[in-house]
Amino acid sequence: YSFVYRRTWDRWRMAYLQRNLRDHIIIAGFGTTGSEAVEELLARGAKPAEIVVIDCDTNVLEQAKELGCAVMEGDATRDRALQRLRIDRARAIIVSAGRDDTSILITLTARHLVRDLPISVAVKNEDNELLARQAGATTVINPVSFAGLLLAGSTHGEHIADYIADLASSSGRVRLAERVVTGDECGKPLSALARGLGVRVYRDGRPYGFWEPEAQSLMAGDRIIEILPTAAAEAELN
Repeated sequence: YSFVYRRTWDRWRMAYLQRNLRDHIIIAGFGTTGSEAVEELLARGAKPAEIVVIDCDTNVLEQAKELGCAVMEGDATRDRALQRLRIDRARAIIVSAGRDDTSILITLTARHLVRDLPISVAVKNEDNELLARQAGATTVINPVSFAGLLLAGSTHGEHIADYIADLASSSGRVRLAERVVTGDECGKPLSALARGLGVRVYRDGRPYGFWEPEAQSLMAGDRIIEILPTAAAEAELN
């Protein structure tokens, strides 16, 4: 009776969530990388109710449920499964299936369903990074390559790897942020940002560094990458 009650409750809860899901983040795969992504999202201020985890493993789904996330047991490579998660109303999807071929197939499925959805995918093999982009991923992360970059950077200075890791995590003293320029910033150089340290401008999909001519006069529609202090660092100043 306990099992039947729990299954009935879970189905009712999922049906309720499906009706109300909007501007949520889908996590396809809750292995090591997926679970770390969820923990980082929560640390950055995301509400557990804004995160929906889909996986075929009921054990890992229980772990996600303990964090407060909505969960669904299913195959994210299937159209119907992602449609049940209202992918058409999602803010983004993070794909970390544990196998590159599965992650790429999930990416293909998601891009087929929603043409402008931000899709971040983790792949282990460098050869599959191009395939993931061709499948429709907007961001491709290779944990092995990133670890190699940190290791190589550490040979050129003991604090370089530490600072890169600091930028990537919300628990450090600095963080990276991306946003659209404001009207007041148009015409000004990237170096004149009031609060953050501007490091890159994206204009018409092309990146420009802070030293390049394009970054000397910001334009409407530009997206900028800036370095900001974390809330903890700001609290120290106050």
